[in-house]
Amino acid sequence: MTYKRTIVITGGAGFIGSHVVRLFVNKYPEYKIINLDKLTYAGNLANLKDIEDKPNYRFVKMDVCDFEAFYRLIQDEKVDGIIHLAAESHVDRSIKDPFTFAQTNVMGTLALLQAAKLYWESLPERYEGKRFYHISTDEVYGALSLTDPDGIESPFTTAASSEHHHAYGRDFFLETTKYNPHSPYSASKASSDHFVRAFHDTYGMRPS
Repeated sequence: MTYKRTIVITGGAGFIGSHVVRLFVNKYPEYKIINLDKLTYAGNLANLKDIEDKPNYRFVKMDVCDFEAFYRLIQDEKVDGIIHLAAESHVDRSIKDPFTFAQTNVMGTLALLQAAKLYWESLPERYEGKRFYHISTDEVYGALSLTDPDGIESPFTTAASSEHHHAYGRDFFLETTKYNPHSPYSASKASSDHFVRAFHDTYGMRPS
């Protein structure tokens, strides 16, 4: 069967990734969905038992840091899009092992970006119809200041909500909030975000 699009979803055996994979496989039968996962502590193929026999689904066990293997895969499968969820996660784990977080989250993302760039730029249409979706985390923004330590009600607290909690700050995260990572995990994710933006600004790739 010829598919309209071929999409790679990294980290597709994880909790969030498995829901994304299932959604795409069921909603877009005309798309070929490739679930790429290393199957470490966070990956479990049992999450996708209900779709493993679908004709438009394929699982590939692979480390996102393996540039050569991924580059071969996207050429062989003629990949049009990448949804990148694979990452080392949890702040506590990153404090104990920052090197692994930097390797997977930064270098792994860079490997995917470079492979996609090389392949898509080799095509006549180049980046037309191609997308790289990078999934980040709110951790890259750090924490808001404790501007109301005594729990005085903020102007945004309603009568109903004030019965259940106190307001400890008057600020909100906005689209203009600056990056402010405080842990190896958030720093690695912020770094990967910046690489994605750099590939857009430098090479014209169309990430989201």
